[in-house]
Amino acid sequence: MTTETNGKNVPARTRPQGISDLREEIDRLWETMLASPPWRPFQSLSRRRPLPAMDVFEKDGQLHIRAELPGMTDKDIQIEIDKDTITISGEKKEEHEAKEENYYESERTYGSFRRQVALPAGADKEHVQAQFKDGVLKIDVPVLEAKPETKRIEIKPGP
Repeated sequence: MTTETNGKNVPARTRPQGISDLREEIDRLWETMLASPPWRPFQSLSRRRPLPAMDVFEKDGQLHIRAELPGMTDKDIQIEIDKDTITISGEKKEEHEAKEENYYESERTYGSFRRQVALPAGADKEHVQAQFKDGVLKIDVPVLEAKPETKRIEIKPGP
């Protein structure tokens, strides 16, 4: 779903759910404001950090993470697991091979990114698998059935 702002289609957004969503919402509002004609000279100030679009879902006993990373290779990407979080980071470097001098607009993004996903209880960190093909990073984390950590204590009648 999109809405039109100053003749430009802008994706409609729902209410932010966390700090990273809040930052994305502020960036989107800033870009929308800068898209209006009087602010055009300052449009370069609105460059966003390249955050990969991601799908995160649990199915068939596994947590599945899919991240779109077009123009990158597996050597540009790092995956780390620390306690109960998996972190995907990397850098897309700008290539300066353009021979045309009069660019009117550049929409491709470059720079570093870092995304974190909370792991569910029972995540098997030792058997995580990752694949990178056609610009899509696929991470599968097995999730073992979590044993309940609460123990019920029987109450005995007093004397």
